[in-house]
Amino acid sequence: MHLETYHGLPVPFIQAVFNGVPDFRAIDPDKVARCVNEKLCAVCGRRLGEYCFFIGGPLSKENHFFSDPAMHEQCANFAAQTCPFVSGNKQSYSDRELDHTKLGVNKLVSAAARPSEMFILKCRTKTIQQVSISGSLTIQAGLWLGERTIK
Repeated sequence: MHLETYHGLPVPFIQAVFNGVPDFRAIDPDKVARCVNEKLCAVCGRRLGEYCFFIGGPLSKENHFFSDPAMHEQCANFAAQTCPFVSGNKQSYSDRELDHTKLGVNKLVSAAARPSEMFILKCRTKTIQQVSISGSLTIQAGLWLGERTIK
C-alpha cells in the first residue's frame, strides 16, 4: 500500500529508476545490497522476519542463487500475481536496449525465456548472504524449508 506507482503499477523497492522513470527490467544494485545487509524485503523495503521467500526457476531452486533479494511471503505472493514474467503472462524478457553505462547485467541470470516452472521458496532470513560468483554479485539462500509452484 505504501509503494509509489507508475502508470498504475506498484514500483518495488529494488526497482532501478532513471530520470524519475522506473525500468521494470532493472534492479538498483545499491538497494539490493541494502536488502541483503539490512534484511529488507525486495518488494516493500521493510524489515524481514525470521523467514523469507525467494522466487525462482528450477536452477535457482537447485543452486540457491538469486539476483533478486528475499521477500515477505505476502510480497512474494503479490509479485507472483503481478509481475508479468513471474506470473507466466509474459514468457520472455523485454528485448528493448538497456543502457549498460547505468547498470550491469548479472551473467548468471538467463536473458532468454521464462523457466518452465517457477517457485516460491522459503528459508530462514539469517541464512541469506551476498556472494561474488565469476565477478557477479549474487544472493545465496540457505536450506529450503518449503516451496510452492507458481501456477
